[in-house]
Parts: sequence; C-alpha cells; structure tokens
Amino acid sequence: MDAGRESAEAVYVENGRIVDVGTSEDLLLHWGRADVRRVDWQGATVYPGWVDSHVHLAAYGMLRHQLDLSGTTSKREMLCLLREIASRTPVGKWIVGVNWDENRWEEKEVPHREELDAVSLRHPIFLTRICHHAHVSNTIAFQVAGVGLEPDDPKEGKYGRYPDGKVNGMIYENASRPFFAAIPEPTVEQKRSYIREAVKEALALGLTAAHTEDLRVMGSVCELLREYRGLVEAGVWFRTHHLLYHPHLDEAVELRFRAGTGDEWTDVGAVKIFADGAIGARTAWLSEPYADAPETAGAPVHSEDELAEWVSRARKAGFPVAVHAIGDRAVEQVINTWERHPSPKETRYRDRLIHAQVLRPDLLSRMRGLPIVADIQPRFVASDFPWVQERLGTARLSYAYAWKSLLDAGVVCAGGSDAPIEPLNPLLGIHAAVTRRHPEGFPHPGYEPEQRLSVKDALRLWTEGSAFAEGKEMERGSIRPGKWADFTVLDRALSDTEPDEILKARVVMTVVNGKVAYLAE
Repeated sequence: MDAGRESAEAVYVENGRIVDVGTSEDLLLHWGRADVRRVDWQGATVYPGWVDSHVHLAAYGMLRHQLDLSGTTSKREMLCLLREIASRTPVGKWIVGVNWDENRWEEKEVPHREELDAVSLRHPIFLTRICHHAHVSNTIAFQVAGVGLEPDDPKEGKYGRYPDGKVNGMIYENASRPFFAAIPEPTVEQKRSYIREAVKEALALGLTAAHTEDLRVMGSVCELLREYRGLVEAGVWFRTHHLLYHPHLDEAVELRFRAGTGDEWTDVGAVKIFADGAIGARTAWLSEPYADAPETAGAPVHSEDELAEWVSRARKAGFPVAVHAIGDRAVEQVINTWERHPSPKETRYRDRLIHAQVLRPDLLSRMRGLPIVADIQPRFVASDFPWVQERLGTARLSYAYAWKSLLDAGVVCAGGSDAPIEPLNPLLGIHAAVTRRHPEGFPHPGYEPEQRLSVKDALRLWTEGSAFAEGKEMERGSIRPGKWADFTVLDRALSDTEPDEILKARVVMTVVNGKVAYLAE
C-alpha cells in the first residue's frame, strides 16, 4: 500500500517503528545480527495494519451480554423468545434486547406496546432496532422511565402513537433517553470486560486499531480513557482513537483536552454530533419524502442554528467535528454549516461526514472543496438491500451508497463497520465494497454495480483512509520506513482472490507496535 513500492519480501522493525523494507537477502545482510529476532511469515501476505474508522467497541462488547434479536425471523418468533426470557428473569428486572430487523421478516410488523404487555407486565422491556435509532417498550417500561402513556414528544425525538394519542410503544431517536437513564448502569468491572472482549475479538479479526465512540456506554471521558489506557498495561496491544459524543464536550474542555490529546496508544479526536437518524427507522432526513411512507421525509436532530452552535463550540475548544448524516437533506445541512464555519486551515485534524448514504450529485460537488473525510461503511449495502429500494425509490438509488462516486470525486474515504450495527469483521466490509451484495447473494451482480470498488481501493479504506481520517497518515496506512510497525497478516493475497473467496481468508497474525498481538492457533 506504498505508492513507491508495490510489494516487498521483508521488513525490519526497531522500537515499534518500521526501519527498512526490501528483499529478505538485503535486510538480513544489513540488519541480521545475532540479537535480532526473526519472524518467518511462511508465505503469508502482510498488509499495513487494518484500522476500523467507525465502531462502538464498548457497545459491541456489551451486546454479548444482552438479548440478541438479530436471528429472529418474525414478530411471533421474537415474542416467543421474549416470553421464554421473561419466565426465567427475576420480577422487576429489565429485559433488554437488541438488533431486531423487521425488514428481514416476511410480515414487516413490529410488536406494539400491548403485545409486549402480553409478554410481561412484571418486567420493563426495552428493545432496540438494529439501526439503534428506534426502540419499542411495554407499559411498565414507560412508567419506570417516568414517561407515562401520553407524553409530549421531546425536541430531538418522538413516540409512536395509537389513534387516541397514547403511545404505541415505539420510541425514536433521543426520546429514548429516559429509558436508558432508567436501565441500571453496568458496573466499572462490566464496562472493562466489554472493552477487553471487543478488543481481543478485533485483534483476532486483523484489526490493529479502531476509531471508537463509546461515551454513551462509558459515561465520562475520564472513565473512558482510563479503561482504554489500561489495555496496554494489561498487555493487550491495540490502538484507539476516540470520538467524543457532543454532550461531553464541556467535560473535555474542563480537562483541557483538544484533538490529539493522548499518546500513540490512546488519543482523542473529533466531537461526534448527530444530524439525523437511520433509513430503516425512517428517521434519516431526506429532501423528498420516503417512497414507501410519503407522509414523512424523516427529521433533523438539530436546527441549523443548533448545529452551528455545536460546531462553533467544538472549533473554539480545538476539536474537529464528525457528523452522522445519512439522508441527503441532513448532509446538506452539515455542508451548509461547514461552509459557514470552516475548520482552521492550519489543523491536521479533519472534519468527518459519517455514513453519507444518500448523496445528491450537487452535494458531492460541494464536498470536493471541503477539507473533510467521508466515514463510510460498505457493509451497509449487504444489510440494507433490497428493502432500502422500497424506502428510497428508483430515482434516488443512483446516488445512494455511492462509495465509488466519492472516491472518483477525490473525497478521501475511511472504512469502518459501525459495529455492533454491523459485524466487526473487516473482511465482510471489503467483500461488500467489492461485490455490492450480501455474501449469500451470489450470483447476484450487486446492487448499483457501477459503484463497486476494486480490492485495492477497498483495502485503502481500512489503511490509508483510516489513517488520514485521524490525521495520522505520516504514522500509519502503509508499510514504509518511519511508520508504526502495525501489520495485518493473512493466509492469502486478497487481490489474487476471487471476490467470493475473500471471506475465506484467515488472519494468521496481528502485529501492533512490532509486537505479536494475536497469533492464530
């Protein structure tokens, strides 16, 4: 992945940095002293260390300890599973489930409040959709959360309702805050276990680092950084770059943090802000109504003035901003804000446009002139199609999930998973970028196949792109002298592999800072 050298046989490392790259013969001649450790990769393929540019590691680890509803195939099956869980759960204890997706069900009906009441009136039930932008609860959950059955809609969210105005159980966007506040918070030990479980899995998948947003689980900036810094002390070699959820900006300012605060293992980056929701929940903000729900076009999370205020506050505190914007109208709002409140020219820390799933051509043209990075998640193509075609309609599909158009326009893109929304495995993201379909969908030609990426361009998302997104392109992203000795080692070269064989690749070793952080058995 170095423009000046297509491939090499060997690399020499000192003190966590790459010193030399070349042939085995040359490097052994120059550096092969008796005290130098030699590692034989036995014909494996070595890439620059892969970095997930958009993940929620603490939430990913926490998912392992919650009821996973991703495997349910119908409302009936989900309700049956909940009844079984309720039968062995102590009275009064919350039942928390995650990752249901009604778009994968034949009858696309979500349970309403009274159906969940039939499951249990003795347990608060709170279930989160796979997009994490919509939820559903039973009556006792509304009561315990202090919301009641006829609440006003909050400013940054709303409740689904029956014709009589009472809540039907559906909860959208930040209307969920009272419920999260009512659910007992995990202990410090539990949060620590969430992070370590997630990081160990990430290393086994070939990831050497991640850009993670965890404050909604961890609760404070101090606790967040303390737990991640503890990884290295515990001998877990993994780098993390942290996005700070915007309600915690004041805490970061009080700590005198700014972008780049930290060290080579753990540092802080952009302030994370939401501009809209998700297409699956129909809360992504579109410029035209949803094709399958013409009564709505989604909604913004913030007004123009509110978003501008958050961006200005972040700029003043020395942070770039990373804005979640899925719908084209939300992207337009974000670009408007950036054009009016540009980032400082002297900074190496870039603003990020997260997701950018519906991107009109006029918006793409405006993005070319901005010093930004597009944080994209190719795996969304595999998960969202074919149902997203019903949401968007034919006309918008030509500029939806348009990753190649972004690259062709010269917009730097970084690749991530958005786990636990999607699987953490980067090979799944690379496969989706190259094929534009689900792994089980072949011989399907791929959705909007003109947007398929080459294997090399897909790999760049998790190497060069992720490095550029955090302002560390001089530290990682390619195997070049002077950069960190972070490597992802596979049993094959992906560029020599048929697209559907990509997922058969096996991680042989993960090296971080010159240390073997994971070794396959």
